[in-house]
Amino acid sequence: MAETFITIGRQFGSGGREIGKKVAEALGFPYYDKELLAVAAEESGLSHQFLESYDEKPTNSFFYSLVMGQQNLLTGAQGVTVEQLAARAQREAVQSVANKGSCVIVGRCADYLLRDRPGLVRVFICADWDKRIERVCRRDGMSPKEAEDKLRRMDRTRASYYGFHTDLKWGAAETYDLCINSSKKGVDAAVSLILEFVKQP
Repeated sequence: MAETFITIGRQFGSGGREIGKKVAEALGFPYYDKELLAVAAEESGLSHQFLESYDEKPTNSFFYSLVMGQQNLLTGAQGVTVEQLAARAQREAVQSVANKGSCVIVGRCADYLLRDRPGLVRVFICADWDKRIERVCRRDGMSPKEAEDKLRRMDRTRASYYGFHTDLKWGAAETYDLCINSSKKGVDAAVSLILEFVKQP
């Protein structure tokens, strides 16, 4: 098989991470999600803790900094913010792991960052609202109200992050090659659909 780069965007609570892991295992590909933070830390010299604090969050946003209680600090004469440093390190990490060959990458605008690479397959995983609530309640030990609040917050954060870095609408069908509702047939069926799609010439 020629080099294949599978990127997975996902709604919070849709099972996108689990699906990505299973696809990577089935194909024997390296899998990157939080693992990208370790790559970014090693290659940039920035601490893992620092990168994690800005992971998939909108950067260079005064409003976001106020909401999160963080300062948008300048880091030198170039006027580069700490958020921009973190975003740059993650962008470079995505390119770095892709340079090593076929892989599955979850989130981090990888679909956009790798858009010019042959063999790119852009997947978006969504799910019905009630199924997402059920998954988050079960996984995170939350009440339905807590899960709803977290779903709304995480979706807003991911949409803002994606929009800021790509000027595209997060979750819009036209920006992906395959969109799957994981609540219809389940995680394993979603994995099978992706594998079948990837194998098509």
